[in-house]
Amino acid sequence: MYRTGPWNGVRFSGIPEMTTFEDMFEFEFRVATGGEVSYQFRNLDGSPMSRVLLNESGVMQRMVWDRSVMSWSNFWSGPRDQCDNYGRCGAFGVCNVVDATVCGCIRGFTPRSPAEWYMRNTSGGCGRRTPLQCTGSGGGGGEDGFYLLRGVKLPETHGCAVDATATLEECRWRCLSNCSCTAYAGADIRGGGSGCIQWFGDLMDTGFVDGGQELYVRLAKSELGL
Repeated sequence: MYRTGPWNGVRFSGIPEMTTFEDMFEFEFRVATGGEVSYQFRNLDGSPMSRVLLNESGVMQRMVWDRSVMSWSNFWSGPRDQCDNYGRCGAFGVCNVVDATVCGCIRGFTPRSPAEWYMRNTSGGCGRRTPLQCTGSGGGGGEDGFYLLRGVKLPETHGCAVDATATLEECRWRCLSNCSCTAYAGADIRGGGSGCIQWFGDLMDTGFVDGGQELYVRLAKSELGL
């Protein structure tokens, strides 16, 4: 129903307002042994008592204790708007809550069903306009390239490959060398960026957010105007 977006070293990709909570909460993303990944938060001294819950409707809420009325009040909740609803614009679609049409296709893609798209049924998503010309040889011949999509909540990361030690340039060449790789991005935004996330197959649940990240989407060379 709702994704926060992946952890980017500072916050979850799709919750830019987390940085405004830094005077109240300390956030930490921890990677443990045995294939377990965990995230924790701690109330800073002087901040109100807080808890995070997932209610029966699938809404995630951060509640804070209001001493004046002696009850819990909603401090933050998600999904916040229609672009937070999972898969609102389908595969290779991108959601923009400030646009009248909300859903658009990433450059190089067009609606799979223009008639349904016109009727605002965008769940079918977008399809590639020009097939990739991948040779799997590390980009030899320059058949494919990448379009930089700025300021987004990164797509769903189920089935992605992540390497926290790789550089962004290494990430680019790894993606070009694998014909199944459709996009890549940095895993950590700190210090100019580091790490590598590679997507394979459809890009799902991408949307523009304030302070969003850069996503490099693989396109045929002709789509890039090169």
